Amino acid sequence: MKTMLTFPARESWVLRETPPIYYATAPPPKTRVAIFGSFMGGYHVLQELLFGPLANRLTIIGVATDDPTQPFTHPSVRLWHYPHRREDELLVPRFATAQGLPVFTGRVKTPDFFEMFMDDWQPSLCLMATFGQKIPTPLIDYPSLGFYNFHHSGETWPSYPGPDPIAAMVRDGRKHLVLTIHRVTDVIDGGEFVARSHPVAIPGGINAIGMHRITWPQMGPFIRHAVGAMLPTAEAMPANAPLVLQDALVPYRIVSHKEYPHRLAA
Repeated sequence: MKTMLTFPARESWVLRETPPIYYATAPPPKTRVAIFGSFMGGYHVLQELLFGPLANRLTIIGVATDDPTQPFTHPSVRLWHYPHRREDELLVPRFATAQGLPVFTGRVKTPDFFEMFMDDWQPSLCLMATFGQKIPTPLIDYPSLGFYNFHHSGETWPSYPGPDPIAAMVRDGRKHLVLTIHRVTDVIDGGEFVARSHPVAIPGGINAIGMHRITWPQMGPFIRHAVGAMLPTAEAMPANAPLVLQDALVPYRIVSHKEYPHRLAA
């Protein structure tokens, strides 16, 4: 009589992968952002939001920009009255158009713009950087996350309101300025302080055009930090579902030698 060796069932540790946490939580929708800006300010805010690390958290849905040939942009009292090139005036509209964005260069206090702003753009957040028109109250109140302006100022706020703050600071003999973000209100440059940049040196005798060329190219980190704080944060991932491999007990049985061919053929 032949003797058959058998082995009892044994337990063994194997690795089991837990379900990915991404199945449980969908990424939040992108925030709809409208830009009101021109020259270096409008350009650098647009560039940072389109191509910087915040690009996956927001969508630029429209750009309103200056047309300095029109009196409603107040070119005679703003930076446009200093010597500049036509390319400076077209910097933002050309850039925005090249990115496929809707561009508006007319008067914002019109029924046509109100309709486009509220029906088509529907922004949750508005950012203004070098824009020559006063924003009507219904537009200020529309975005749920607020309407904000970038303004050259002193290190305290409020300071140097108005259309040409750089000229006022040069006259006062100031050696540095900052870029301040404040809420837009019915009072021009009178809204609540939000954030300020690092100080930037003011060279002697410089005008607004020259100072904008100095300040804005170094404001990328400030823009992304300040605007990132305005955006809704992503939902927290569940703490009880780590994406790791865990040990688990499962039974298995070693078969006899005679069973090998059947197992291999299966």
